[in-house]
Amino acid sequence: MIIAIDGTVSSGKSTAAKNVARELGLLYINTGLMYRAVAAYCLNSGVDTADKEKVASLAKELTIDLVNKEDGQHVLANGEDLTAQCKGPAVAKAVSDVADNVEVRKRLVAEQRRLGLAAKPGAVMEGRDIGSVVFPDADIKFFITAPPEVRAHRRCLEFRENGKDVPEEEVLRSILERDKRDRERPMGALIQLPEAIPLDTGDLTREEVTQKIVEHVNAARS
Repeated sequence: MIIAIDGTVSSGKSTAAKNVARELGLLYINTGLMYRAVAAYCLNSGVDTADKEKVASLAKELTIDLVNKEDGQHVLANGEDLTAQCKGPAVAKAVSDVADNVEVRKRLVAEQRRLGLAAKPGAVMEGRDIGSVVFPDADIKFFITAPPEVRAHRRCLEFRENGKDVPEEEVLRSILERDKRDRERPMGALIQLPEAIPLDTGDLTREEVTQKIVEHVNAARS
C-alpha cells in the first residue's frame, strides 16, 4: 500500500507521515531528506550545486537509501550516512539547486519509486509531488496545509526550542516565498490534486491529524 502525503512547508506533513506509518506498520519515506543527501554528497565531492550538469552526473551514480533507527530516519548515499550533515546550514542553502535540477528529480523519483515498491506491506511517502509524479497510482492521497501565519508560528516555536530567536514576520515572509517557489518549480511543483483528500491542520493537534488520516486509510481499505 502506498499513502501519498503532499503539502505546504511547515504544515505538519512530516510529523503526520511518521505517525501514520508507525500506526499502520508501514515504512516512512522522507523524500526531502533524499534531496538533501544529494546536496550533501555534492558539497563533500567539491561539486558546485549550481552546476546542473555536474550535479546531474553525480546524482546518476548515487543509490539513496533510508534507514529507520532509534533516533529517527537516516539517509545513506552510496552507503555513507549523511543524516547529520543534511541538517546543517550549508545543505539547507544548497538543496534548492538540487531540487530544481530536472535530471536530479528524475533520478530521485526513480529511487523513491524503488523504495516505495520494495516496502512491505507498504509505505507512507511525503513531499510535494508524491501523488502527482512519484506515485500517481498511490492507493490514497492527501494534501496537507495550514494558514501561513499558523505555519510561521509553529516554525518559530521550533526555532525557540533549539535556542534560536527569529522574528515571526521574517519566518512568515520566508514561508510565503517558499510556497511561491514550490508551486512554480519546473518539475515536481506543488499542486493539489482533485483526488487528494484535503486536510487543514491549522486547528488540529498532531494526534488529531494522525487520527483523521488513519481513519481515511482504514475506510479505503474496507
